[in-house]
Amino acid sequence: MRGHWAGFGAALLGSALMVVGLAAGAWAQNGLERFEKEVKPQLELKSFTYKTGTAVGTSGFVLTDVVAVVPANAATGDKESTIKIERVAVDALDFDRLKKDAKDDEAPRFAKLKLEGMTGDDEMFTALAPYGVPKVPVDIALDYAIDGKDKVLTLKTLEINLRGQAKFTVALVVDGISDKSSAMDDGKLRTASLTIDDSGLIAKVLPAVAKEEGMKPEEVIDTALGALAGFAAMQGAPTLKALDAVASFVADWKAPKGPLALGLKPTETAGLEDLDKVMKPNALVDLFGFTATYPGTKPGAAKAGPAK
Repeated sequence: MRGHWAGFGAALLGSALMVVGLAAGAWAQNGLERFEKEVKPQLELKSFTYKTGTAVGTSGFVLTDVVAVVPANAATGDKESTIKIERVAVDALDFDRLKKDAKDDEAPRFAKLKLEGMTGDDEMFTALAPYGVPKVPVDIALDYAIDGKDKVLTLKTLEINLRGQAKFTVALVVDGISDKSSAMDDGKLRTASLTIDDSGLIAKVLPAVAKEEGMKPEEVIDTALGALAGFAAMQGAPTLKALDAVASFVADWKAPKGPLALGLKPTETAGLEDLDKVMKPNALVDLFGFTATYPGTKPGAAKAGPAK
């Protein structure tokens, strides 16, 4: 388990300088010593440096100008790679589950941190270049906790921001998730949300993807709107209201008028085995608690289908 924190995760762990207790300065140094002795040696990095480390209050820490050099391995295309982060801010991290003598089957129970201005020279940071998307700094915010006793995973925030291109924000609560990685738990979604705030990413990526398929981007959009219209024809008013938001966002792919916010809140009886019920009128809303909002929503957009 700990090996998975190498590479890209090294930037996260490198920021984990927790402070709990008395004077911020003294405890920050203790947190730094704990990181240097207990965690850093396990990161499997060639080097890990930062310009400044500053305590924030009694339980936080900020690092600036972080540089993590990852040795050549299969995941990096058998070549050395470097990850740089302008600022790392940590509010909480489960040090006990990351130290050397931690049990392999125990996952970190909590983390709350932000990575600002992350760049790198490996393929992960240039994956969208063939689609006309420039290499831009990435900001990541993560805030989660696992209640091992009650078996509940709460992901308050997972936000990925490609500066000037798009921002994706996910939150969810899942029952039946243990902090023991060896446990065979049955996860059941309690709530989930996804917000897509597009600032031009779709307008760049869609034409390139369509071209690979031998299509025009408008044909891809028409296909999507046609499928939505077919589904909407069998739905009632509550579901149509949500589908209108989705259809309007899809139709505005060249220049969205704001973020699309999606939500799910299944009833207690809803599970994966109920997916075959989604075609029934309003099951998407009544059974799975689906919601969708979009500032540019046009009433009737879902049933209207492709633009004439």
